[in-house]
Amino acid sequence: MFFENAYRDNQPLGTVRGLSIYLTTIIVAVLVVGLVFSALAGFDTSIGWFGFAPELAWRHGQVWRLVTYLAVDHVNFFTIFNLLFLYMFGRECEKELGRGRYLGFLAALLVTPVVFSTVLWLLGLGGGVAGSTHLSIGLVIAFGTIYPNAQWWASIPLKFVAIGCMFLAAVGHLGGRDYIGLGNTLATCAVSFAYIRAMRQGLFSGFNWKQQSPAKRIAAPQPKEAPGDVDALLDKIAQSGFQSLTPKEKLRLESAREELLRRNRR
Repeated sequence: MFFENAYRDNQPLGTVRGLSIYLTTIIVAVLVVGLVFSALAGFDTSIGWFGFAPELAWRHGQVWRLVTYLAVDHVNFFTIFNLLFLYMFGRECEKELGRGRYLGFLAALLVTPVVFSTVLWLLGLGGGVAGSTHLSIGLVIAFGTIYPNAQWWASIPLKFVAIGCMFLAAVGHLGGRDYIGLGNTLATCAVSFAYIRAMRQGLFSGFNWKQQSPAKRIAAPQPKEAPGDVDALLDKIAQSGFQSLTPKEKLRLESAREELLRRNRR
């Protein structure tokens, strides 16, 4: 893993019939329920009740719209790909960041379109927000920023997958003359990229809902520095992804991991 995880909160919450349940799994399940409701009630009705509209949220106190806008959207052929990307890349980001920092990251992506649309509303331009497309693209951008050269489907580097997703989303918004949606998507991508880059460069450790007390931080065992060869393996993963390691390198990394876990149990 590229990011150190002092809280060890990157494991599944549990399993159901052999399926590992992560926070991302629950989020996607909630979004599926919302999309089913959108399909049955109709897009206009679902947006009217749960979409984010700045005037309704801020002047009329309908604050649930700050969150529920994610779960209502047009349901079409591309909906399944949006959910698939959200699940795949969201789960990997959750494993990489840890659940606490992942929640902070999701909160940043959640708030970005709300802030952007609110500013436009204050300027008299209006416009609301609905759907989770920007969220799934933001997660693709995040994981592509963590492992830019890791190869994905058809051996395409993740950085090009991320750029391609952003480009297609932009074209879709421009084709529909949805300039507010375009701005929301681009703003979310910028926040996602900047958030991960800041963490990679050590500028901050990420927003974390689960903070340790000073006493616990002092008492926590400090692992010894990894040997030079392990550092080289971590650098290789950061540049080209875990699958670029040879079987021997994977075994060495796993041995170092087990040794670190044994030290932390003492």
